[in-house]
Amino acid sequence: MVDIGRQEDGRTPRPAAAPRPQHSAPSALDKSSRTVRAWPDVAAFLIVLAAAIGTAGLIFADYYGAPDLLWRGFHHDRNSHYSFGLDLALAVRTFDPTWFFGELEKAKVWPPLHGLVLSAVLLIGGIDHRLGIVPSLIGWVMTIAFVWLIARRLFTDRHSGLFAAAVATIFTAASPTFRLISTDVMLEGLGAGLSAAGLWAYLHAEAKPDSRGRWRLLALLLTLLFFHKGNYWGLLIAPLAIAYASEHWSRIVAAARPVWAAIRGQAVLRATAGSPLLILAAAVAGLVAFLYAQGPTELELFGRSVSLYPPENLTTAAYALAFAWWSLTWWRHRTAIDRTLGVAGRALLYWHLTPVAISFLLPHRLSKFLWFVGPANNTDPNSGPWQGLQFYWATFADGFHLAPWLAALVVVLALIGATAIPKLPPGARAVFLFALLAWIGVIIHPQHQGRFMSTWVFAVWICAGTGAGVLQSLTGRWLTPLQRGALATVLAIGLLSVNLLTPMPKAASVYALQAATGPSDLELIRPYIAELDGAHEVAVFTTFGMSKLFAWVLRERCRCHVLVPDPFLAGVASRAAARDAMAARIAQSTADVVLIIDAPRSREESPSVGWVHAKMVGIVDTMADQTRYVRDASYALPIGDATATIWRRR
Repeated sequence: MVDIGRQEDGRTPRPAAAPRPQHSAPSALDKSSRTVRAWPDVAAFLIVLAAAIGTAGLIFADYYGAPDLLWRGFHHDRNSHYSFGLDLALAVRTFDPTWFFGELEKAKVWPPLHGLVLSAVLLIGGIDHRLGIVPSLIGWVMTIAFVWLIARRLFTDRHSGLFAAAVATIFTAASPTFRLISTDVMLEGLGAGLSAAGLWAYLHAEAKPDSRGRWRLLALLLTLLFFHKGNYWGLLIAPLAIAYASEHWSRIVAAARPVWAAIRGQAVLRATAGSPLLILAAAVAGLVAFLYAQGPTELELFGRSVSLYPPENLTTAAYALAFAWWSLTWWRHRTAIDRTLGVAGRALLYWHLTPVAISFLLPHRLSKFLWFVGPANNTDPNSGPWQGLQFYWATFADGFHLAPWLAALVVVLALIGATAIPKLPPGARAVFLFALLAWIGVIIHPQHQGRFMSTWVFAVWICAGTGAGVLQSLTGRWLTPLQRGALATVLAIGLLSVNLLTPMPKAASVYALQAATGPSDLELIRPYIAELDGAHEVAVFTTFGMSKLFAWVLRERCRCHVLVPDPFLAGVASRAAARDAMAARIAQSTADVVLIIDAPRSREESPSVGWVHAKMVGIVDTMADQTRYVRDASYALPIGDATATIWRRR
């Protein structure tokens, strides 16, 4: 059997000494001994952290020198993420609290944490899109640092622990798709860092389960992750809950016995079923379910047509009633509730669940969250678990590793590591559950994107590092400590060399959703941007859809709140339909400048929403026929034979 707890010199541990008196303080010799034993771990971690920061600095310098190469992909989410952070920063710079809190209120599908971090970066470093990748790079460094700490924590034997940490960290740092995604203006980089920090905090708390501070740290990190992105939070919270329940089952049962006794006595049931708030909440929830099943519904009220679909406000109302019931119940029985929850439960209730629950009281927040993490958020109705399994294995093997055989090696090592779960420290099973359940979760969700692996794939590499540590611990039976250390060093250097010498696969940029060729989308606006200086409101229409690109470029240039509305034209059925929809928007437009971009051969066309030139060219027809705006100037653009035309209001 594998001896995970073998001493560092490879010998069998001696019988435990007699326990110290309960109140005796550790001697100076004990403290000195612990310091001597700890400094190699501290030194190794500092080396890894310095290497990660240095590498991130080189990556940032490379992007800073040629930032245009990243901004390819007109419909890419990076435009929206950067625009949100920029707007928050400009609102602070211009002392505009209405703008600031108005933007925060809009952060429903994508929570505000990434934007707040990005705005802080822009306020400190200056309003410059070249700083847009800094939050993701912070997350990349965090991930590497916590991968090392987690893998090292899983072993009491230093040789095995350091080798496990080295293997896990090498796979993490060398991953091409993970590195590309973490050098983008996206949520995955910081999401991975927060997920890794949360996983480490759970192991840290399990090592001392009566520490209120450690459980509060975990609760705060989970709260930050939730307000960063809900689906990444869900992928982590589920395995942590299962791991905790499996490791503390007897304590949970003991705490639940008084509650069960009360239920059997009908006291809790009477208080619950008889609550007017819960009865009303159930009635509103039933109405919400009926409306979703019924479809678009309108009522005539005082001579006016009132739409009840989608019933997002009713969803919030039903939740608010249930929240009010819980608040009153907690207020009446908070002492008993606190006693039942224990140290960990109280920390999670007050420092995590309560902020999350309060956030769902905001209008539409709960319904948007449920839609985003649920099966309705699906761009491909033909996708299924089998397609997901094939897609994510290809992404894992061809994108997140420099060679497919490295992915196979990771899986084999992870399976070996799983065999040692019973011998690992408390909380270790959470790492393996996280890797397993997150993989299952992204497979069964109908929307499949390679970047969805980014915030949890590091757990697979930790599992692989654990397997490597288990194998290394076996050598303690035949090798001296010096020989074991030398062997681990050689193997780690060999693995690092393989990753450094293997060229980056072309598939990495595909799975990271980064176009490797073609002109920058910034060329869609740079040739004429000076012509838009001084405009109060600019309406932009293109024959290939819409994007936040124009909003953030114009606002970054003027450092002001120039209005750039989103003239959403979707589901366009024909050229005539586009012409009619455009005519309605021009008739109601308050913009002093209208910008039209006509691209007959755009690479950004999206037939699924009608964004094809043959239909969308109707917007050009409308501008030729209307009289509110006068044509000013036209510019040839180097993308899709496009032409930009500026129209100014009479």
